[in-house]
Amino acid sequence: MKRAILLGLTVALLATSLAGAAPKEMSLRVTEPGETTEWTLGTVNTVKWSLRGEMGRTATIRLQRQGWVLARLTLAEAAPLGTDRSGSYKWNTPLELPPGGHYTVSVTAENGISDMSGEFKLVAGKTSATQLSLLAPPKGEERWTVGSRAVIRWTFTGSPGQTVKLALIQKQTGDVIPIAASVPIGVDGKGTCEWTVPPLKPGNAYFVGIASNSNTFYQDMGVTPVTISAAK
Repeated sequence: MKRAILLGLTVALLATSLAGAAPKEMSLRVTEPGETTEWTLGTVNTVKWSLRGEMGRTATIRLQRQGWVLARLTLAEAAPLGTDRSGSYKWNTPLELPPGGHYTVSVTAENGISDMSGEFKLVAGKTSATQLSLLAPPKGEERWTVGSRAVIRWTFTGSPGQTVKLALIQKQTGDVIPIAASVPIGVDGKGTCEWTVPPLKPGNAYFVGIASNSNTFYQDMGVTPVTISAAK
């Protein structure tokens, strides 16, 4: 009887101890690349992170580029998470990616804990880079009247894809107004698209966006706002 009571008390105390024990802290932080990092296209670059706690054995690593559309590329779906509180992954950065800023890398452990790097840049090496760029208006401004025909022009180098999509972005509201879902990219490095301006709210906070349909890493957004005027 005494043994049964003693055993019951031991089990109860153990359960209370386990229930009151604080869970082990788990954390993951991407340490490289950082905000001053530049990765050269066509070279091997390294993602590094620190970790704490049991989060599994593997990690998913992705490259993102934030623009008017989000571009994302999975670098590894099951990279070793690491040991001794740190991990790393080497990646041969392809020449096909466009140089420029607003790139980030995320690392996600098996249990869902993740972190994202600061924004960094990709820079071109000795070879020419593939690019897709909107042409700025000759006079530095663009004025469109509702019901009129607007012409959008762009240039490209390399092979960013066969078709592009175009949109008008309203910066104040974040609205994305489709212009064209699929337009041939053009010939000899140049492309154009004509568009009848629909009944939009007049204002000067509109910006044109362009992106490749096959690879949204190739994208651009105008730096000069478009002013929309009411029909006359």
